[in-house]
Amino acid sequence: MRLSEAIRIGDQLRPACGELGERFIVIEGRGLCSDAWGAACEAVQPAVATFNWNPLDVYKFERSMDALRAVQQQYFREYFTFPAQCPGARRMIQGVGGRIFTQNRQPHLKTYDDYAKLIPVGGITTECAKVEHLAGMVDHLFYAHRWERRDIADVVEWYENTRSQAAITTHFAHHRISRIAQPTGGS
Repeated sequence: MRLSEAIRIGDQLRPACGELGERFIVIEGRGLCSDAWGAACEAVQPAVATFNWNPLDVYKFERSMDALRAVQQQYFREYFTFPAQCPGARRMIQGVGGRIFTQNRQPHLKTYDDYAKLIPVGGITTECAKVEHLAGMVDHLFYAHRWERRDIADVVEWYENTRSQAAITTHFAHHRISRIAQPTGGS
């Protein structure tokens, strides 16, 4: 099973828990919740949901994490070798000169593209530059950029089909623009 399919199937099994930084965690009132990797691992190996996910019992919790890592390596080993970088690591803006002039009483903007400059801007987060492979990108998008699991499944599917960093960059830019364009609910 491909990772994108596993994330989609796992997304239907449990609610997401992106705030706490654990693969699986029991949240009062919601029950067992998972992140993107937890959802994928549960889709291919449903027994991981029955492991001890209580971090108070450190020994059993670490055994559960080791078993979950073994499931990741067994089913998704190749995703740890696919090179990927977060497009948010090296952001650039283009500075263009221009002026506004009036013609027939209508203002017009004239830009001087010949003098355009690319200006480097820092990364979106400090973690963006640390992403090296697609498996790390899944965690990074979920925890650092707060993407939903279905959005992560979409970008992973694009990458699986094209094996190209350009797929991640295109989807990342589209996702950022659509998130910015969405109206926020005010109180």
